[in-house]
Amino acid sequence: MTETLHPQVEALLERFRRELRDTEPSDALDARIGQLVARGHTVSSRRPRRSRRLLAWAAAAGLAVLAVAAGILIGMRLERGATGARVAQQAPALPADFSLWPADSVALQIPAEYSAQGKLVAVDPNAQSTGKRYWIDVVVSNDGTVRIDRIVPAETSHNHDKGKPDGVTLQVQ
Repeated sequence: MTETLHPQVEALLERFRRELRDTEPSDALDARIGQLVARGHTVSSRRPRRSRRLLAWAAAAGLAVLAVAAGILIGMRLERGATGARVAQQAPALPADFSLWPADSVALQIPAEYSAQGKLVAVDPNAQSTGKRYWIDVVVSNDGTVRIDRIVPAETSHNHDKGKPDGVTLQVQ
């Protein structure tokens, strides 16, 4: 090294050099190394430990999969058995005309016009029309669902036959 060292680095290197010079071989350390070499430890002696550890993890994972599968099967059997019992218990409590699907619906006709934002909004049927008027047919079913059935221009609506529409018209379907 041709460069000059920082004074603190130079002091540390000098201290390290002195400590290395004062070190002596240890007879106890040499004896321990000799014993390890004499025993003949090889790298292959560690492999059974690794394979045992891997085998233990594989067995634990297999047992976990088996426990989860057993839990799923037991749950499915319980659910299948309980469903039939519940339906049999509830059958007399349900009315004869009970249906899971909507059977009764009410249709509403709502007058609407396009707003300045370009959205179709409900309007008062007696108010002066500021644009083209439409009728929105909304169907409300007995299960609580609401859907827009159709949107037709007010000029082509069938309400002209009944006279001037007064807003929301209820129709039972």
